[in-house]
Amino acid sequence: MSVVAASAVVAAVAAIAGTAMSASAAASQAKAQQNAANYQAQVAENNATIANQNANYAIAAGQAKAQQTSMANAQRMGAIMASEAANGVDVNTGSNKDVQVSQRETGQLAAETDINNALLQAYGYKAQAAGFQGSSDMSKMQADQGTMAAIGGVGGSLLSGAKSLPTSWGSGSSGATNSLTGNQSGQVIGGGIASGTITPDF
Repeated sequence: MSVVAASAVVAAVAAIAGTAMSASAAASQAKAQQNAANYQAQVAENNATIANQNANYAIAAGQAKAQQTSMANAQRMGAIMASEAANGVDVNTGSNKDVQVSQRETGQLAAETDINNALLQAYGYKAQAAGFQGSSDMSKMQADQGTMAAIGGVGGSLLSGAKSLPTSWGSGSSGATNSLTGNQSGQVIGGGIASGTITPDF
């Protein structure tokens, strides 16, 4: 093998190695981006789960508080009626009845307020959960795009490397061919110089 041909082989091997390194680097970078996006998606999804749980806890806590408020109001109602009865008045007429109605309405409003506050708090948590879920979905899309980018990056590196191979190899092989065939016109045959075309001797 001539020096020119050897140089062509070395150039081709170097080009292949460079292409492989470029493709590996592109794949590694895309994979890192994909992993980061998947991590962010999982974090956001966990936050969404926690927010939904907090919403359920808020509703349960509000219901429990409303029940306690109703029980406390019932006790106050009983105390009012007992006090009125102890004074020897009719608890079902007049101002005594009005006092009971007022207390009943006040207690009911307090219980309903507990429920409404819990629902508002739960709504806030649900809104947070929706936001986190949206972030998770967006991160998952970015992860999918990272996968496509990895494929495209590797393909682009391989294509770029492949385009450089014919030029390197072609120039080297042409030189090698010339070195092998160029001596035909200069060969010494029978003490003379042979021409480019050899005429058979009949």
